[in-house]
Amino acid sequence: MGIETPLRKLEIIGNDTTSILKANHSNLISKGSREYILSVREQMLSNRSFKVPEDWDVDWNIRLGPIWTPAELGSTNLVCWLGPEYYHPLDTDADIIAQASDRSGNGVIWENTWTSASCPTFTSPLVGLGSSSDGFKGMGFDGTQWIYSTDESGDGELDPGTGDFSITMLVEFGGISTAEKYVLCSDGTKDFALSVKENLVTGVDQYKVYFDGSATTAAVSVNVSAPVILTVGRSGGDQFLKLANLSINDTNITGTESVDIDNSQQFFIGGKEALSDRSAGNMFTGNIYEIMFYNGTLSTDDIKNLEGYLAHKYAQTSFLYSAHPYKTNPPRTEVPA
Repeated sequence: MGIETPLRKLEIIGNDTTSILKANHSNLISKGSREYILSVREQMLSNRSFKVPEDWDVDWNIRLGPIWTPAELGSTNLVCWLGPEYYHPLDTDADIIAQASDRSGNGVIWENTWTSASCPTFTSPLVGLGSSSDGFKGMGFDGTQWIYSTDESGDGELDPGTGDFSITMLVEFGGISTAEKYVLCSDGTKDFALSVKENLVTGVDQYKVYFDGSATTAAVSVNVSAPVILTVGRSGGDQFLKLANLSINDTNITGTESVDIDNSQQFFIGGKEALSDRSAGNMFTGNIYEIMFYNGTLSTDDIKNLEGYLAHKYAQTSFLYSAHPYKTNPPRTEVPA
């Protein structure tokens, strides 16, 4: 890049719209939005061959750390993390997802050994990422496909018992009808489940959250025209559903639920446990790109970090509400002084 050595100072100058990256006060490296400049700087600092000198200037503008990831909530909370980098194709068909591996390090495996036709398939790249080299292809479900966690060993990675838990995902809904479509389900009795359904009276597509087989309907409608970041679970004994594109991003359902979600259960994505349920036209239609499971309580800031991470990774910041803390720039890891 024509920079004299050693590299003593790396400056970001400007504002969110137009910034420049300078080295050693004089060498212009790049110009663009602050978000773009931060990405250039991050590429430099993540380059394995680049060594930060001991006399590095420690101004605030070079202390912005790399983009925050879900792993930074810690292993005590993060119990399973599924992302497109860890979806594995079938040996004989590159379009079929044979297995989804856990990025959290807890070793939870997701698969479907029923038939290859009932496994999810790789989606097309999300709108906004069509020219991306990595593509970020998610799991696609057409109403006949599902995948489930294989951990029934009693280790309890996905099993919060009667405690708090939280599930955050980037999801794109397909067709919704009067037949209930189950996105997530813990078991056949719906100790926990998330579904969507068209309201016959109003004609509005709505979210439903189940605990112990009893459903609560969210007061907001399902958006089928764009991807959605949603977080669902139980906090302080209360059920909740949050959406990243609401103006206040607050709880949309209420009710105390202490039902035991124990370690004898599997979690299903795309449908319910019983085969008879999966043939009743109530399986999920749409795409799931990334999904994180946490046991324990997540703060509002934690959830906003997850929303910011997903929105920026998948170039979907337009549907974050205007006052969202990560509307413009992604969450970043603090760099120690």
